Amino acid sequence: MAKTTDRTSAESSRNKRSGESKHSHVEFGTTRSRWDRDDGADFAITTVNVPDRLDAQEVRARAYADSGPPSVRRFHRIDIRRAVGWLLAAAVLAAVAWGVTRLAGPLREAISPRGVEAQISQALGMPVSVRSTELRLLPSPRLVLIDMIGPGGLRLPEIAVNFNWRDAVHGLQTSSWVFGEARVAPVELTGEQALRLLQSVRRASQLSAAVSTVRFESVAFPDLVLLPGRYEAVVRRGVGQRSFDAVGVKRLGGAGQLELEIRPAEVAGGDATFRLFASQWVAGFGPAIAWNEATAQGEFRASQLRIDSFSVGARFGNLNGTALLAQDAGGWRLAGNVRSSDVSVEELIRLLTAPPGADSAPATTPFRGTAKIDLALAGTGATVADVLQRATAAGPVSISGAMVTGMNLGLAATQGGPRGAGGVTRLTDLDLDVLGSADGLAVRSVAGRAGGLRVQGGLVVDRQLQLHGSIRAEVASPRGVAGTDIRLGGSVGAPRYQ
Repeated sequence: MAKTTDRTSAESSRNKRSGESKHSHVEFGTTRSRWDRDDGADFAITTVNVPDRLDAQEVRARAYADSGPPSVRRFHRIDIRRAVGWLLAAAVLAAVAWGVTRLAGPLREAISPRGVEAQISQALGMPVSVRSTELRLLPSPRLVLIDMIGPGGLRLPEIAVNFNWRDAVHGLQTSSWVFGEARVAPVELTGEQALRLLQSVRRASQLSAAVSTVRFESVAFPDLVLLPGRYEAVVRRGVGQRSFDAVGVKRLGGAGQLELEIRPAEVAGGDATFRLFASQWVAGFGPAIAWNEATAQGEFRASQLRIDSFSVGARFGNLNGTALLAQDAGGWRLAGNVRSSDVSVEELIRLLTAPPGADSAPATTPFRGTAKIDLALAGTGATVADVLQRATAAGPVSISGAMVTGMNLGLAATQGGPRGAGGVTRLTDLDLDVLGSADGLAVRSVAGRAGGLRVQGGLVVDRQLQLHGSIRAEVASPRGVAGTDIRLGGSVGAPRYQ
């Protein structure tokens, strides 16, 4: 029989104090029993799953956690960060809205018609009114002024003032409008209005420094006969300067090129200065000649235009001189002079009879020589247009190397008529007086010499280049003086001798 094994309560208490799990040992009996080591087993254990010490500790810790009261974590760190971010964004939006609300009123007032009127009137020194203003964002941001009205009937239908977004942000910061380039829509101006605008150019320097350019896209001056057609006018600040000091005017359309540089008067009541540069230019007054090159400089004001010097060049030579166009109690008066020492008579006739673009030019011309001229300009009229229409250029002309082709005047004088006297006449000296006007050219006091030959007379060339007049040719010899009168007809390019 098996021996009885006693498990006292003291042993059980020691096992509990050791901290070991109640599952770490196997109790083979719940009551006292007798067990004999020498006896065979009452039963056989084929498989025993005995947890190790780590598993026992994990199970014990989980049981301890499950035995406590349940708890829920209501706030997590990521939730706190998200909430702080939203609060900051809301604060920024609130600050922006407050700033825009604070600045919107002054900015709206600055770009309103009344605000723009005040700024422009103060800068230009003259009262102006603006019917309306518009803020347009496409195709580029710009402020558009519609119907700006000034004194003297001045009306600019539309002015578009460009700006960029950087300037717009600066405007929000300063509660003021920062402009860019100002473009004026096509307009027509009288001479008085143009002069009034010119006088306000220097005062316009008080506009925002961001306005570096004012551009008139297309402007015409109907009552200024000296400036026909349409022009682009650009007002710019000087390089490195804050003031507007020059106006550039450029001809639009038409043949040739014309540019003017105008500088307004530096003091009130002073004269504005100008410089003119042109090529292939047909002036609105004087001979209808396309000048290859033209330059001029001078001064002007409302009642006077003074050209200190001018120079025009064509294939027949160069002309230089001065001119003064002034108004007095009796109206307008013109005075000046035209000089040259190298006018080719042959090329001048070719130019008049076969202007550029003609199919052909004459191989030979009836007159040749190099003319030296010194003409005085004069004219009077109630208006500038009248003065230019009535202007004259008169004075002596001396031609060296003069030659008449198609007529031998010496032979005609000796035989008593031009019939059968074809050929060439060479004159060593030829002097005459000319009077040029809008009606044509009058040649008087013709005096030519070549040995014993003397030629005198006069002629007229009208606007259609028709030739009228008469000359007398005389030949002196030991037997006496033989002479004949010859009537002139036909045209400058093909004269007839009768």
